[in-house]
Amino acid sequence: MKIPSVLLQSLGLTPLQAAVYIAALELGQSSIQDLSRKSGVKRTSIYNFITDLKTRGLITQTRKKKRLVYSAVHPEQLLEIEKTRLTELERLMPELTAIYNKSESKPRVTFYERLDGTEEVYADMLSEKKPILVYEDLEHMKSGMRPGFYSTWPGERARRGIPLKSISRDSATAREFTKHNIKLLRQTKFMTAPPLKTEINIYGDKVALMSFRQDAPFCVLIEDRDIAQTLRTTWEQLWERLGPVVG
Repeated sequence: MKIPSVLLQSLGLTPLQAAVYIAALELGQSSIQDLSRKSGVKRTSIYNFITDLKTRGLITQTRKKKRLVYSAVHPEQLLEIEKTRLTELERLMPELTAIYNKSESKPRVTFYERLDGTEEVYADMLSEKKPILVYEDLEHMKSGMRPGFYSTWPGERARRGIPLKSISRDSATAREFTKHNIKLLRQTKFMTAPPLKTEINIYGDKVALMSFRQDAPFCVLIEDRDIAQTLRTTWEQLWERLGPVVG
């Protein structure tokens, strides 16, 4: 039986764990050997995670004629378990919120690996909906990111009404891209610099430091009001000293 992906997501199970749970539903009271035969999961693997399934309330264990047997809880009980967990979380929410609020004065630093992580940060910019100031090297951003992402993200940002002002390393790629500045809600000033292979985005109280190096791209996201304001101020001072605005 193919395990529905929604079951894995809803219960937080691995494919092997889900297979054993389904087998237990079908068999009723059964031994580890029975579960292994029915699910196709090795007994040694089941022994490795059966305790976790019991702890999470998905499987019960009883003794029958000097041997251990296992049963899956009724599916309706799973719903009640989740309702109980949600109620407990709601009860704890004031305490958790208080802890979170106390930590707001502390900077938050998150490290994102690979292009997937960098794209998460670009998605965060769209969610924040704050104006973006950026130091950019479009030549290396274009070669470092997936082609589809490079061509669609600016349009999505513009569609959401998020303006962007860039100090961009002067290159043929950047000159070509800035021809679309008006429709993309962009303003650009150029600076002469060696290849940067990096990008710095300042938005709200956040600063995203991105590296587009080919071997191991990454992003460091810093959330701190003072750091963001310091970089925003220095960015604005450099902006005033540079040449004419494009777009």
